[in-house]
Amino acid sequence: MTLTSEWPKSLVEADDPVDVVWDALWDIWWPPSEGPSDHYDHDREWASVELERTLVDIYWEFYSEVLPWRCVNEASIEIPDDGAFLVMDAMSVREASLFAAALESDGYDVKVSYSYATVPSETTPYKKRVGYADMDREYPSATVRDLDPSLSGDERLVWSRYPDALLENIQEGKTELSSVEDAYDDSLRVFRSILDQLDTDRIIVGADHGYVREESGYSFAISEHEKNRLRDTFGGQRFVGVDQADADDLVEDRLAVEADGYYMPVGRYTWPVRGKYSVYQHGGLSLMECLTPRLEVQR
Repeated sequence: MTLTSEWPKSLVEADDPVDVVWDALWDIWWPPSEGPSDHYDHDREWASVELERTLVDIYWEFYSEVLPWRCVNEASIEIPDDGAFLVMDAMSVREASLFAAALESDGYDVKVSYSYATVPSETTPYKKRVGYADMDREYPSATVRDLDPSLSGDERLVWSRYPDALLENIQEGKTELSSVEDAYDDSLRVFRSILDQLDTDRIIVGADHGYVREESGYSFAISEHEKNRLRDTFGGQRFVGVDQADADDLVEDRLAVEADGYYMPVGRYTWPVRGKYSVYQHGGLSLMECLTPRLEVQR
């Protein structure tokens, strides 16, 4: 994707700048490539980095005000009266485009929109923010933890641990237990199985958060000094409580933001850490972590 000179103007003039940003992000990942290996190749990821870098440079308020406010106030699960809600843990825009194309080939009608993670962009804060425990008690529900799920069919709320459970196995510092392509293939298998078993014609599919890829070349270019500053504050995570660190200097230098009691790195700022760690991270404030896809699936 190449951003035109008119894009900043459309961003400023839009009734909702998030609509403009989402459209640009979706244009990078839709339509998907023929197979996951090509889809996850460098060009799309680099285009996503370029989009986010541009946004940080020309519209800082998007990260300091717009996105944090939305994540705190608009993260939601809305179970349709005539259907079910399925959460695909860590489904990002990357997977959403592949899922949408696969479901369309299966004969489903799919409409794509977006929603929000919360801050920090992790599962536990998201569940707390949207009141998941109360919904879990109110509606027939299930949690899918293996690749061969067994549902009763009357569930109104389903939480799939995939693709996150598979992405967590892809680590730096040792032989990969899987690849992002493998994670997608297995997640699609689970996804299709869930849809096949649900006794409803309408399913809303959302995500609690996305993720950033920390392989070489998928991060913002920063100095070693700046990487050390981020590592000293965040260690191997992408968020820290304001009661645990003082990162006001990072906020002042626009490397991080403070929201809802947490400091979080912005965009695609990443830094190396010692030992084994997952190269697919979440918890920060970036488009890929916080602007989550939402699919409305109709049989």
